[in-house]
Amino acid sequence: MNGEYQIVLESDKEQATKRQWKLGSFKEFTNEAGLRALFAEFLGTFMLVLFATGGINPRIIARLNDSGTTDLFNFSTSFGVGMTVCLMIYLCADVSGGHVNPAISLMFFLDTQISFIRMICYIFVQFCGGFAAAGLLWGIGDFEGLPDFAPPTFEDFNVIRVIIFMVAGSWMMILVTLAAIDARRGHADCFLQPFAIGMSIHIALLFMGPYVVTGLNPIVICWYIVCGAWTHHLWAFGLLPFLGTATAVAVYNGILRPYKA
Repeated sequence: MNGEYQIVLESDKEQATKRQWKLGSFKEFTNEAGLRALFAEFLGTFMLVLFATGGINPRIIARLNDSGTTDLFNFSTSFGVGMTVCLMIYLCADVSGGHVNPAISLMFFLDTQISFIRMICYIFVQFCGGFAAAGLLWGIGDFEGLPDFAPPTFEDFNVIRVIIFMVAGSWMMILVTLAAIDARRGHADCFLQPFAIGMSIHIALLFMGPYVVTGLNPIVICWYIVCGAWTHHLWAFGLLPFLGTATAVAVYNGILRPYKA
């Protein structure tokens, strides 16, 4: 793979002088490559929400409850989400970088790999894809008579616990992603990198699931909004992944980034 998942090998001194945030321009999307990148992010996020959320929608949960086969539900859903992310990265990486997550787009911006304008445009089309998939899923799902599938409220979960689990899960995803795509670690681009990223999400969600019952992608709020779950504290699930991402990028570049002797 190539594009945003590549980092040119340079001396630390040279890289330090070149690493700076870029504003960018909307002209980045006035050509075929830019438009293809936006469509790839839209499609990748659309498919991620459609299939990942489709595996944990109210109808699935109601059927599991009726059959009493919920023992492996947390494992299967976290694995399914992680592998869906992996597949979407395979699909989109060479066109757009395969972000399919606003938090990942923020990571690339903070790591000076994309411009601010590109980050904003990616996040916009990602939410468009998320709402489109959530609307389609709700429209064809025939969920009438089933219990609402809504995120937990802070009456159900401790605020501090929610913050800790969301930030810790984001650290797992972001630190592994940065390590997997960092050519300074001596590994070339390969098809194992999306797998490593997907597995990091699987492990993080497996850890978080019993306590927080939500994902590491702010796009998850699209499904809850479409379901009419406005009364819940969606800000936590929409904003905390960004907080975790910002701190994780700082930790990686400040401590874990490989240095030459």
